[in-house]
Amino acid sequence: MTEENNPGSEAVGLPPATQKTKEQWLEEGKVLMFYAPIRYEEALAAFEQALRLDPNDGLTYRMKGMALRALRRNEEALAAYEQAIVLDATDAEAHSGKGDTLFALKRYEEALAAYEQALHLDPTSIEASDGKASSLTFLQRDEEALAAYAQVLRLEGDPFYSWLANLNSGTLLASRCRDEEALAAYEEAIRLEPKHAFAYVSKGNMLSNLARDEEALAAYEEASRLEPNNASIWRHIGDVLTSLERPDEAKQAYARAGQPGSREEV
Repeated sequence: MTEENNPGSEAVGLPPATQKTKEQWLEEGKVLMFYAPIRYEEALAAFEQALRLDPNDGLTYRMKGMALRALRRNEEALAAYEQAIVLDATDAEAHSGKGDTLFALKRYEEALAAYEQALHLDPTSIEASDGKASSLTFLQRDEEALAAYAQVLRLEGDPFYSWLANLNSGTLLASRCRDEEALAAYEEAIRLEPKHAFAYVSKGNMLSNLARDEEALAAYEEASRLEPNNASIWRHIGDVLTSLERPDEAKQAYARAGQPGSREEV
């Protein structure tokens, strides 16, 4: 057997697997989990190797929880996050990750408690703030959810969370018939991310509710440029053209909605 196909041989310059340190396994797992090509199963295996060397490392348990969450193994992820918290109760990210896992399991009250503990430890955590707002939304505590989304918007961090907070607060405001406020939230979401059709459709819906049909049409048409095969968008266009008494164009829009290849998304 040659060295090339000998399973016991190692690449030059790298320590044999059995000689890697905990830190090396942990770093290997992070690279596998955060950098393309992402390989969650292999990352999980690396974290488990690190834990064999040091079963009392809270950070590694948190990383293991993240990998399990990505693999949708939520009950195992929850156990990993809980062990991370046992080992380091001050780790705000472990509490936030526990909240994410409980949220995925639809255990919203428990998720909320986990997010609030994370925020107690780190009030600047935009991930925990977003999770808290989402949990409050699913618990139908709308005013508290709106306040939580406002807190997300006050925090500096990943613009994605600001975009998402505007979209979600817009949806909540719309459900409470606060159309002008909802419209402002959707417009801010569009400013932050102008290439996402959902925000334009939501803006169109608000404008339609306010009987501002020409503006609604413009919003829906922008959405159709972003997603030309989205049947729901063309149906919205047909509806507003009907309201504007433009039946021929409305007929064309409805026909476009029913074309082969069209899909329902928004």
